[in-house]
Amino acid sequence: MDNAITNMRDLARCFGRAMNLVSPKVENHHQQVAYVSWRIADEMGYNLDDRREIIYGALTHDMGSVIMPEKEEGEGYTLSEMSQAGISLIGDIPKMSFIKEILSAYQVPYDERPEFSELSKEAVFAEIIFLADKISMLINPSAAALNQSEDVIDTISDYAGEEVHPEIIEAFLRASSKEYVWLELLHQPEICLSAISNANVVTLDQTIELAKFMSRIIDFRSQYTAMHSSGVAATAVRLAEILGMSEDECKMMMVAGYIHDIGKLKVPKKILEKKEKLTDEEFNIVKEYAYYTELLLKDIAGFDQIGRWAALHHEKLNGFGYPFGLKADDIPMGARIIAVADIFSAVAEIRSYRDGMSKEQVIFALREYVESSALSKYIVDLMIANYDDIYQKRDSETSKEGARYYAAVVDMD
Repeated sequence: MDNAITNMRDLARCFGRAMNLVSPKVENHHQQVAYVSWRIADEMGYNLDDRREIIYGALTHDMGSVIMPEKEEGEGYTLSEMSQAGISLIGDIPKMSFIKEILSAYQVPYDERPEFSELSKEAVFAEIIFLADKISMLINPSAAALNQSEDVIDTISDYAGEEVHPEIIEAFLRASSKEYVWLELLHQPEICLSAISNANVVTLDQTIELAKFMSRIIDFRSQYTAMHSSGVAATAVRLAEILGMSEDECKMMMVAGYIHDIGKLKVPKKILEKKEKLTDEEFNIVKEYAYYTELLLKDIAGFDQIGRWAALHHEKLNGFGYPFGLKADDIPMGARIIAVADIFSAVAEIRSYRDGMSKEQVIFALREYVESSALSKYIVDLMIANYDDIYQKRDSETSKEGARYYAAVVDMD
């Protein structure tokens, strides 16, 4: 499909808000880094296309940290290690190649960088984003914006010639002389997304690639879910093909499969990897994530169907699903397909509390869901009738993502 399905502004907004879910400590952090970077780039005379690029780079600057194994208290990862993890997440996605170049520039120590006039655009952007990150970390969300500006400026000025080229510090100082910049930084940093026109379109094929990238951030947080979304996407697409859905609908199904768990970024890793049975309180936290999936996707232009298919995959035909308790008549076919694909993939995978199930065990589990009126009998029957074919498609995709996961994460442990 060559026609646009959505736009980069809505996708960028969704990504930033999704990253906010990871921890209360990063609430609005990515938006703030994007805002400051945008303002500095504007002061330095970069054109609109360049300022859009730096927004994308800022929103994704520390995505590698989300998937990296936890260290002992007091230990951490270097900026170079985090940027390398981010590069591995992007892989070969064409629309994000410039972000890889920005992340690569992080890996060059300041004292090994050339004079400012000899820096590449991506290296300049890396320094701007680095500085914006430091500024965001200094901002106290509970204090008045203008009461903080002087202390932040004093602290940041010390970076000149030490970790950031002085020309970039000077651009920040020019921007910081405007009081509204501090107010917007604290209260509405997403205003920077206005620089991304909704005419900046994204095709369905490009959306698939971006959704695949996002699925890695969702899944690579845990070794037990590292290949889950790729398996759900492959399974759902094959079921959609068997059901006779159109080529575009099958592509939309792939997008929904990749991002159906985006709200799971809200679930702490310790719950994702818990070996014992979850407490009622912990399970309530898990149940919330489908709601966050719906919340994140509902405002993306062109995602009316994709968002519903993704967000409603835990609804059950008998009305006892979550988070909305919908019954059969209110659950669209796409969501029913994702639901079957999700359970099939989950029970076939190794989890912290059990090994992956055999073919016979998977089929038994699926039929139990049908008997309780949780899943569609029609779709499950098609799943079982085409089991080997669907399993092979799923296994092919999960193997690729598994290799990427080990390259991106496990070698850093």
